[in-house]
Amino acid sequence: MEILLTRCSRFIRVHSRFLRDLRGLLCKSRLVRAGFGLGASILLAAGNVHNATAATVNLSPVVAKSTLISPLDSAKQINVILALPLGYRTGAAQFAQRVSNPKDSLYRQYITPEEFAARYGANPGDYAALKEWATANGLTIVHEAVARTFLTVHGTVAQFQTLFTTRLNNYRSADGNEFYSASVAPTIPDVIADKVTGVIGLTNSAQYAPLAKVYKTFGEDEVTSADGTDTAGGTGPGGAYAPEDLRTAYQIPTFGGAAPQTVAVFEQGGFNQSDVDKFLTRMKLPHRSVKFVSVDNYDGSVNDNNVELEAVLDIDMVIGINPQVKEVLVYEDGTDTFAVALLDALEKVASDNQAQILSISYGLDEVEQGADAMDAESTVLTQLATQGITVLASAGDNGAYGDTGTENYPATYNVSDPGSQPMITCVGGTSLSTGSGEAYVTESAWNRLGAGHGATGGGISTQWGIPAWQPGQWVSMYGGSQTNRNVPDVAAVGDPVTGVAVYSKVNGGWLQVGGTSVSAPVWAGYLSIVNAGLKYLANAQLGFVNPVFYQDTELYQILDGSNGNEVIYGSPGYSAGSVYNNCTGTGSLWGGGLAFQLITFASSTSGTPPSQITGLTVEPSKTSATVTWDPTSGATGYTVWIDLVSVLHHTLYRLTDVAQTYLTKKTTFVMKGLESNQVYDINVGAVNQSGSTTVALVFSTK
Repeated sequence: MEILLTRCSRFIRVHSRFLRDLRGLLCKSRLVRAGFGLGASILLAAGNVHNATAATVNLSPVVAKSTLISPLDSAKQINVILALPLGYRTGAAQFAQRVSNPKDSLYRQYITPEEFAARYGANPGDYAALKEWATANGLTIVHEAVARTFLTVHGTVAQFQTLFTTRLNNYRSADGNEFYSASVAPTIPDVIADKVTGVIGLTNSAQYAPLAKVYKTFGEDEVTSADGTDTAGGTGPGGAYAPEDLRTAYQIPTFGGAAPQTVAVFEQGGFNQSDVDKFLTRMKLPHRSVKFVSVDNYDGSVNDNNVELEAVLDIDMVIGINPQVKEVLVYEDGTDTFAVALLDALEKVASDNQAQILSISYGLDEVEQGADAMDAESTVLTQLATQGITVLASAGDNGAYGDTGTENYPATYNVSDPGSQPMITCVGGTSLSTGSGEAYVTESAWNRLGAGHGATGGGISTQWGIPAWQPGQWVSMYGGSQTNRNVPDVAAVGDPVTGVAVYSKVNGGWLQVGGTSVSAPVWAGYLSIVNAGLKYLANAQLGFVNPVFYQDTELYQILDGSNGNEVIYGSPGYSAGSVYNNCTGTGSLWGGGLAFQLITFASSTSGTPPSQITGLTVEPSKTSATVTWDPTSGATGYTVWIDLVSVLHHTLYRLTDVAQTYLTKKTTFVMKGLESNQVYDINVGAVNQSGSTTVALVFSTK
């Protein structure tokens, strides 16, 4: 029997009491829909809390809590960024909102770096004056921003101490990390004080901030799962998860080659290509192009073992999730401090305008990064949004406390920058459990604080107001804020104990690794597949995607776990729960269903979407089904989604994870590999640049 359905009647509705009643029934599938509304204004409701001022540069409070080691060598050469305000900041923010709002006529009408500079860039006269001042004072210009928002200058410590009337010292923080910083607030010279909004690189200048966490080292010789890990069981070295396992568990679509996309990753140093090659060969993955891109004249050498591991992990996960990715661009700056390296890399990604996705697996607590640096990041992230470049970042690996919270008792809460930026998709971490054939069973919020293996970051920003796409009444259900930005937005596997296999020779060979520096590139690889589908069917690009995640989103809801330990640290952290929580956001990756949603969620008020699909029929056999429909006026392509369902009290629910999304430009599609005598749900979406129409049909195999 065939039954035409409306989408609203097919899914479990999110209601906490109803979810509790259904948990036993749902068993392994924790898939529900997070129901959020979308207002007309979807980005910043309150804007940034901080508004940078001239005259002096504030010192980070971390300096006062750290131990002085020695004066910084006056001959040491460093880079410093002079940040300028956009000429029309409000206009840039509004445009970024509009191109990211599915209900706006400018949705996905992105612009080029040159167009951004012409419309919103910093004052050309001020930029020229800064360049003249830098050159006149013996500084070398090493990086110029297309939009004139940053000017990166190079000089000796002695030069900067004289120009900014300060003294730079080496310090050791309470957690043992060494950094350099000004010991007194730097004074901005009067001649440039009215032209800049920040000077980045003189205060609390932490060097490296990778987040990868090693659980086990297996060595050069591959070991079996019996001799290796205690995860739920993967097919990689030592039983750690291989990319194929994650593609199976998260039901990743296979159309990444429809219109291959480019993914960029930010790294604070070099990596060994031979490590990536060995991983790809072992995992039977294609050797996709991996290109080094120098930032601020970095030579690409391996400068830090932890950074090398982070770099190969990021590259491995992107290619592992999307084996058909066009290219991975590795933006490397290994000589600058984290704040300077990140800002110049972000700007170069924007000015190059080659990547559709950018993944960042690094981070520092907001209090460590400083307001000036975060404000400058916000400027270039606004530009990236106007260009349609999706940016993802890790939520952090030390639970609700961040890097610095456990210096106090009870521990204080901290979130990680750049993950807390409102224009970034922040990715939290889960513990992943799989069954036979690495099929998805369940996930919980990653929390191994008691065993010393970290926990997913997440919490409330002290820097940023709540974006309008984060509905306060929903994000505050489990302790979130109704006034400030909540993180993360989404999640994926991050627990080192249920971690992934990677190879890094300088770190001991084959390793089992976790952290939100796994979950961020996993999402980056996945979204590059979705982008491939959008480009192929509708010549469109995702861009800033957070507003979609806070609507009726096809994600695995994470109902169990937390990211704190009150017994050890005196503060409980945040708890998982339905709809939204500050451990795993709106949920974990359910690739098959979400892809259909993201591709068909191309609605816009400009142009004419396809006509309603008619003539949908299914001819089932025992293990396959032929789906046909009439040609649809205005459609440039179609998405097809099939799902195995069950009926309870006359309502359809997903009880298993057999579901996937496919693309076609024809009006006939053959589904293979089905189970006999089962009920399936078919959804077909007609797509063009202006929107989509969908129709659903339920059928039974023989």
